[in-house]
Amino acid sequence: MDDITKREPVKITAEDVNPRYYWGRHLPVLGTMGVDFEERVDYRRMHRYRLGRAQAALEASDLGALLLFDDNNIRYVTSTKIGEWARDKLSRWALLPRGGDPILWDFGSAAVHHKLYSPWLKPENCKAGLVGLRGTVDPAFGLMKHHAEEMASILKAAGVAKMPIGVDIIEPPMMFELDKPGVRENDIVALVNEFLYRHGSDDVEAINAISGERCNPHPHNFTDRMVRPGDQVFFDILQSFMGYRTCYYRTFNVGRATPSQRDAYKKCREWLDRAIELIKPGVTTDKVCSVWPKAQEFGFPDELAAFGLQFGHGLGLNLHERPIISRVVSLDHPTVIKEGMVFALETYCPASDGYSAARIEEEVVVTNKGHTIISLFPAEDLPIAAKY
Repeated sequence: MDDITKREPVKITAEDVNPRYYWGRHLPVLGTMGVDFEERVDYRRMHRYRLGRAQAALEASDLGALLLFDDNNIRYVTSTKIGEWARDKLSRWALLPRGGDPILWDFGSAAVHHKLYSPWLKPENCKAGLVGLRGTVDPAFGLMKHHAEEMASILKAAGVAKMPIGVDIIEPPMMFELDKPGVRENDIVALVNEFLYRHGSDDVEAINAISGERCNPHPHNFTDRMVRPGDQVFFDILQSFMGYRTCYYRTFNVGRATPSQRDAYKKCREWLDRAIELIKPGVTTDKVCSVWPKAQEFGFPDELAAFGLQFGHGLGLNLHERPIISRVVSLDHPTVIKEGMVFALETYCPASDGYSAARIEEEVVVTNKGHTIISLFPAEDLPIAAKY
C-alpha cells in the first residue's frame, strides 16, 4: 500500500483556491440537478478548494499538522460526512500534515465506505478508529495510546514531529496521550518563571533545568537542549515569596525509565531519607552528613569536587544560610541544629549508564520534637512524565 510520506507533497495551485467570483454579472441561480450542458456545482473542484485553503493556512502558520475532531472541520478538509448523531461524540477525527494529504479515522464501517465511495481520499488514508466517545471508553483500554502512537509515527515520517500541532477540540485524556517530548530546557525555565511571577513570587533567583547526558556531572545551569524520550531530567526552583527563599529539586523521566535510572533515583532517595531521619534539635551537622556517601563512592575525586551534591543549607532571606551541611566543612566544623531552623537537604546519585542522574531536595523545618517536611510535591518514587 502506498505510504503517504513517500509521495510528492500536495501542490496547491492558484486555481485550486480561486473562488472565481464574477462580480460584473448577476449571481447565477442554477438548478440543483447534475447536467452535462452547463457547469453547476463542481464537487471535485470544491474538494480541492477546501483542502487547498486549509493547506495554505497550514503553510502560513508555525504548525506541522492539524488534528481535527470537530465534524464541521473534518467535512471541510476531507469532504466526508456520516450521521448527525456523530457531531457531539468525538468519534471520528482527521489529521492533515503540512504538505500532505488528509488521513481520516472514522467510525467502524464508515471507513470502508469511504474507500469505495470517496475517491478523492487515498484508500490507505481511510482508517477505522476509536478513542473515547466523549468519556464512554475508558482510556485504560489503550485505544487512545494506540492511535496517539500511530499519529506520532505519521508525523515523524512526514518530517513534522518536532513542530506544534493545531487541535480544534479534544478529550483531555487524548490530549495527554499526544503530549510528546520536544520542549527545551530553556523553554521550561521560561514557563516556570512566568508561573511563579504570576502567582506572587517577588524574586525568581534561578530555575535550573538539566536533562539527558547533561545530568552527569551536574552542570548547575540550563541550555537550549531538547528534552527527549528516555531522558532523566531534574529541576531546581529557587525563588522568593514574601521575602523568604525556596530551594527544592525534583527529578522526572520522560516517557520511560531504565533500570539504571530507577536505581539511581532509589539510592538518591535513600540517602536523602537517612539524613532527614536525623533532623531534630541538638543533633550536629557532622552526624547528618556522615550518612551520605563519600565523594569517591559516587564518582568524584574528592569532597571539594563533589561539594553541593550531598548538601544541606539554611533557607531564609537568602538562599544559603546557616547551617551548611557538607562533608567538606561539617565533619571538622559541626553546627548544632536548633528548633525553628529551616533548611534544605539535597542528594545526587549518578546512574550506572554513565550519563543519567537523579537529584532530589526537600525543605524541612526543625520542630521541638523533630522536623516537618514543608516541600509538598511528592518525590518518594520516580515520576514518569508522558508515560508510554
